[in-house]
Amino acid sequence: MAPPAPGSRAPLRWGTGALLALWATLLTVALSDAAVGAALRYELAISVAAGGEISGEVTVHGTAPADWPEAVFRLYPAAHGAACLTVTGAWVERTEVAWESIEPTTVAVSLAANAGDPFSLTLRFAGRIPELASTGGYGTYARSDHAVILSQAYPILAPWDGSWIAYPVLPWGDAIVADVAAYVVDLTVPAGWIPVASGTETEVSPGRYLIEGENLRELGLVLVHGYEMQTASAGPVEVRSFFRPAHANAGRAALDITVEAIDVFARHLGPPSFLHLDVVSVPLRAAAGVEYPGLILAEEGYYSRYPSDPLLFPMIFAHEVAHQWWYAEVGSDQVAEPWVDEALATYTSGLYFQAHDRFAEILRYWETSYAQGRARNKDARIASPVWDFPGGDGYGGIVYSGGALFFQAVRERMGNDAFFHALRRYRGEFRWRIASGADLLAILAQESPCPLADLVAAWLGP
Repeated sequence: MAPPAPGSRAPLRWGTGALLALWATLLTVALSDAAVGAALRYELAISVAAGGEISGEVTVHGTAPADWPEAVFRLYPAAHGAACLTVTGAWVERTEVAWESIEPTTVAVSLAANAGDPFSLTLRFAGRIPELASTGGYGTYARSDHAVILSQAYPILAPWDGSWIAYPVLPWGDAIVADVAAYVVDLTVPAGWIPVASGTETEVSPGRYLIEGENLRELGLVLVHGYEMQTASAGPVEVRSFFRPAHANAGRAALDITVEAIDVFARHLGPPSFLHLDVVSVPLRAAAGVEYPGLILAEEGYYSRYPSDPLLFPMIFAHEVAHQWWYAEVGSDQVAEPWVDEALATYTSGLYFQAHDRFAEILRYWETSYAQGRARNKDARIASPVWDFPGGDGYGGIVYSGGALFFQAVRERMGNDAFFHALRRYRGEFRWRIASGADLLAILAQESPCPLADLVAAWLGP
C-alpha cells in the first residue's frame, strides 16, 4: 500500500490493549518457512447486486500440514461491521459441520484433518458492501456510483505456522497475511458493470464472468462503471489503465509510469512473474494506492489534480508496482513486520526516480517524511509492528520512508552489485512463500562484503 499523503491520518481510532489480549490464542508473530499456500486452490462463486448485497460460496482445497481439529478463516470486511460479511454455513466434503464466530473477522470451522491429509472445505457467505462515506479504514470494501471495491470479499484461510496466524484488524496499515493459491471464480455483477481482477477475466454471458489466476496471495477485485481503458506493454506484461473519461491524461500518465517502473525494476530484480497488471482509478480514504496481485488501485483525487503533484503521482504507481515483487510474489507478515514489504517496496520505487535522475529528490522526501513520523511517534521504530502506531501516527514516515533510508544505507555499505544480488537471491528463495525480516537480513548479511550489524542495530533496533 502506498503511504498516506503527508499529514493524513486514519479516520478511526481504536484502543489496542484489550483487543490484542482477546486475540492472544490466535496471534503469532512467527513466520513459516514452508510454502503451504502453493498447494491451495479456491473455487469461488460470488454474486454482487445493484444495491450492494453480496453473497457466495467458497471451496478451499489443500493439504493439512499438521493435525487440524479446526480451520480458521478471516472475514476482513467484517472489521467495518459484522453485516459487511458473515459466514452462513460450512461443509467438509458434503457434510455440514459446526463453525464458530470467534469475533466478526475470524471464524473457526470444524475440520478433522491429520497431517498430510487432503481437505476440501466449503463456506457460504453473505453481506452488504457499504457506501464509501459510511465505511472505515481505507475504503477498500466500499461502493460509489462508479466503482465497487471488493477487497478480501470472501473468507480467506489463515496461514498456519504451528498455530493460525491471525490478528485484529486495525484501521491503519495492511491487515491481510495470506498464502498464495490458485483461484477460479464465477462472478455475477449488475448490468453495466465490468470487473477488473487479479488473474484474467472472461465474460461467459451478460453480467457473468470467469476469473482465473495462479499463485495469487489474494483475489483483488473491483467493479467499474462508465470507465475508459488504455493498454500498453512492458516486455511480455500487458498493462491496462482504467479511468473515468474526465481523467484521460492522468490515466495515460499512470499507464506510462507503470510500464516504465516494470522495466526498471526488472533490470534490478529480475523479470516479473506476472503477465498482466491492471491500474484502476477509484475513490479511496486516507490512502494514495493499494496493491493486489496483478492489480493496483489508485486514489482518483490524484487523477483529478494531475499534473499538479509531479512527485507524489509517480510515487503511487512506482510503489504499487514494486509490491508485485514484494508482497504479491514474496510474502511477509504485514501486521507484525510491515517494514519487510513496505520499506522494500518504497526503496524499490526509488529506482524509478533514479532512472529519471531524481534520486536525490526522493531521498530528501524520505528524510523529511521520516523526521515527521518520528516527531509524531517517538516510541515506534522502523521494525515495529502495526499496533505500535496508535491511530496510525507516524506509520508511513517511519515504516515506509525510514525503512527506505535503511535500505539506502545498506546499499551504500554493500555496493550495487552485492546489494541487488542479495535482493534477487531473497526473491528467488522466498518466491510464493512468506518471509520474515530475519530471512531478509540474513541474506543481506551473507551477501555483503562488509558487516551490516551496526546498520541493523542503528536503524531497526535490537
